Amino acid sequence: MHLKKTALVALVATAAAHATSQATVSIAPNTTIPATVRIDITHSTFGSSNDTEQNTHSLQGPMHITMSPNNPPWANIGQDSMNLALGGANYNFAFFCFPFIGCQNLNVNLSSVVISMTAPAASPLSGTGNYTMSNVPVNLHAEYSTSGIDTGTYVLDQPAVVTITGRLTQNAGVAKIDQFSLGSLIFDVPAESLPANVTAIRLTITPNLSQVTLTGPWSVVPSPDFNGDGLVNGLDLGVLLSGWGSAQGDINGDGTTDGADLGLVLSAWTG
Repeated sequence: MHLKKTALVALVATAAAHATSQATVSIAPNTTIPATVRIDITHSTFGSSNDTEQNTHSLQGPMHITMSPNNPPWANIGQDSMNLALGGANYNFAFFCFPFIGCQNLNVNLSSVVISMTAPAASPLSGTGNYTMSNVPVNLHAEYSTSGIDTGTYVLDQPAVVTITGRLTQNAGVAKIDQFSLGSLIFDVPAESLPANVTAIRLTITPNLSQVTLTGPWSVVPSPDFNGDGLVNGLDLGVLLSGWGSAQGDINGDGTTDGADLGLVLSAWTG
C-alpha cells in the first residue's frame, strides 16, 4: 500500500509539472493607436506609384494565451486566438503626380478592419518575459469604400504572415502583455477587384501597438494527464480511481476526486 501510494503521489506530481496556465487578455477600453497605410499601384499606362498616410484608429479585442509550467515563473507562452478590431478612419492618397497636371487622388474610407489568428503560435519566454512568435498566419478582414480615381465599396478577406512580439508579466493573479507588436501586414488586392487599367494594388498596414497593454486574470488549466505522457488513457483513469474520494486525483481543484474529475478525464480521452 505504501508503494502504491508513493507511486500515486509521484504521478500526480508529474501531472502538475505538465499542467499549464491560461488567460484571456484584453485591450483596455477607449484605446487608440496610430496606423500607417501604404498603397502601391501599378497602372497599365502610367507605371507604378505609391503613397503612405497615417491615421488614428480605435482598437479593441481579446487574445487567449497559455503559459507553462503551471505557475510562474513561466518558461513558454502559447497563443491560440486573437481578434483585434480597428475602428474606421479616412485616408487620402495621391498617385501619379506630374508637373502642371497634378495628382490622381484616391480617398479610402476604412469602416471595419479585423485581424485574427488562423493557427496557434508559441514561443519560449526570456528571463524578462519577452517573446517572439515568427511566421504567424493571420487573416485581415477589411470593409472600405473609395472615391476619386476609383469609386466603389469593397470587402477584403486576405491571409498574411506576421511576427508577433511582446512581454508577458503577471502580478496578483493578473497576466499582462505590453511592448506588443504585429509588424506589417501586406496584402495584394485580388485581380477581380482592381479598377480599370490598374494591374496591381498592394496594401501595407502597419499598426503601432507599442503603447498597447492587454490584461486578464490567469488560472491553472486542469490536467487529466497524470503521468505526463501526452495521452489521457487507462493509465490516467487508474490513477484517478486509486485516489477516489481523496485529494490525490483531484483535477478541478475542489479538493476531492469524484465524478466531476472523472468527467474531465473522459472528455479529454485519447485512448
